[in-house]
Amino acid sequence: MRPRYEPFPEHIANVVDYAGKKRDSPGPSPDDVYRDMALDELEMRGLDEPEVEDYFRDRVFPKPNPGDDLRRSDRQPMSRHAVPNYGSSLRISNPTPDMLYGYSRHHAFPDQQTQLISMGNEMNGTVNNQELMYSFFVIEFKGNGGDLWVATNQCLGGSASCINIAERLNRQLMESKSSKIKPVDSTAFSIAMNGTEARLYVSWKHNELDYYMQKVKSFLLQDPEHYIEFRKHVKNIIDWGKDKRLKEIRESLDSPLEESRKQASEAAKSRPPPTKDSTSKSKRRKGSNSAHDTEQARSEQEDLYWQWSETAGQYCHVNPDRSIEWTPSTQQPPYPESGH
Repeated sequence: MRPRYEPFPEHIANVVDYAGKKRDSPGPSPDDVYRDMALDELEMRGLDEPEVEDYFRDRVFPKPNPGDDLRRSDRQPMSRHAVPNYGSSLRISNPTPDMLYGYSRHHAFPDQQTQLISMGNEMNGTVNNQELMYSFFVIEFKGNGGDLWVATNQCLGGSASCINIAERLNRQLMESKSSKIKPVDSTAFSIAMNGTEARLYVSWKHNELDYYMQKVKSFLLQDPEHYIEFRKHVKNIIDWGKDKRLKEIRESLDSPLEESRKQASEAAKSRPPPTKDSTSKSKRRKGSNSAHDTEQARSEQEDLYWQWSETAGQYCHVNPDRSIEWTPSTQQPPYPESGH
């Protein structure tokens, strides 16, 4: 946990500034908030965590529609492979955030399915068993008698797992050694809150072992101005996630595949064309030598670029129309493994 008076690194400061920018979309007025009796009851009656969560779920944290790029999971454990673990002394328990924003696998990445399949769930950004991808926003609730420091510790674990998933993609990108690859932003946001106060945090990876979390701002939710400011930050963080950050991830997932296609194309162009003599011999033998035909078919297979899919346990090839061709599960790769 980093002291709040420490200045943010430049790239973190830019994201934090985006979270606090003005919005054009309409929201509640100060008078609307002041007259909100349900909000008032959160303080006056000291309601428990479920009531606090129900209130803010309906009014502040939007539930994406089924066909949206964005997705929200509620109270779903994050997968063990998402959790950073550098030894027993630093082990983080499996986070189960009250709310977690990320992306829908099939709606957010329709053109990257081949790459996601080839990477396997443990490497492709899958967060939980609901196929939430590359999460970036953790929310933890407490009742008015609950300890916000407990919620803050839960935010630490959830945010570190979000960062770990994005950084895993960055490591894969670096291994590809392509000059066009740009690392994705692994910054994550989190909120620890009850019915009267919300604490907004930002987290990032400082080096190979250290994850930093720092408070951005605290909001007194019974104050109309603070409530409106809090709502604005939440909406902006979600907009950042579904726009700029999602675009970066899509481009990064495309990069290794495009690089592989480029290498395969260059390799094909470097092969000499068949000679006139060999072409005429091939025509004379056509239909009379099944062994030759088999060898020729194998040679054509070897011209293709095949990828190993950890999920399917098979090799696959992407055709120009983006359809996927698979080898039978019992068949060996059609050529010595490339890219596996």
